[in-house]
Amino acid sequence: MPDKHILLIMEIIDNIVSPDDRKRKYIDKHILEILVTLQIFKISYRSARIFLMNNEEYLRMIGIKEIPSFQILSRGARLFDMHEINSEITFLYLIESTAAIDYYMVHTCKHSTALRRRQYGRYTDPESGWSKTTREWSYGRKCHMSVHVDSFVIMDWKTTKGNIYDSKTSHDTVDSVRNYSYILADSAYDTSEIYDYVFENTHAIPVIDTNKRRGIIRERLSMNRKIGIELRREYSSLYSLRWEIERTFSILEEIMKAENI
Repeated sequence: MPDKHILLIMEIIDNIVSPDDRKRKYIDKHILEILVTLQIFKISYRSARIFLMNNEEYLRMIGIKEIPSFQILSRGARLFDMHEINSEITFLYLIESTAAIDYYMVHTCKHSTALRRRQYGRYTDPESGWSKTTREWSYGRKCHMSVHVDSFVIMDWKTTKGNIYDSKTSHDTVDSVRNYSYILADSAYDTSEIYDYVFENTHAIPVIDTNKRRGIIRERLSMNRKIGIELRREYSSLYSLRWEIERTFSILEEIMKAENI
């Protein structure tokens, strides 16, 4: 992470943490800035001294000369709600960034089992359904998600039946990244309705792959979809970042064993 981003995070912490009037060697702001710095670089509390001694610029950035002990850092970590602080930093830090939205299938049974149940109409999961993917028909649930493409932070997610079309949940997904600079999406989101919603309710530029199967007869295109197609061409190099959400899905599928639940 560039130092300018860490400086920005330190400024955000100044706005998050209330002033500490007590005369102590290490005030809350300093402890929190150290904890966040260690978290950014994936450094344990026990290794904090070695890391900060080898990177004194972060000590100067934080404004301290001596390194707190492991015990002080551990006690500080228990005092702060790190999850809430991370959420606030993430929200403020990612405002001028790029997000991707998409979904992946969570298969609730083996494909052969789904085909057999389809033949006899005996489904056991009322929240599953069939969805047409790029390769074949799949049975299960859809997990719709928005992801920050630089850090892989998952900003929002929700599950639906497998036969719910992407555009039906797109408004909620778009809302989760409405303050981003760019929203990347595949051709399933190339509809006038989605372009209308993004332009009217967000500050983002939509970079959505063009669905040529829907036709691109210019005189028949709505104004917003026409603008969207032009934006896709203008930001073609940016669109390649959308594959980061696909990589996130692959990691989640492996961790959660989503191939067959």
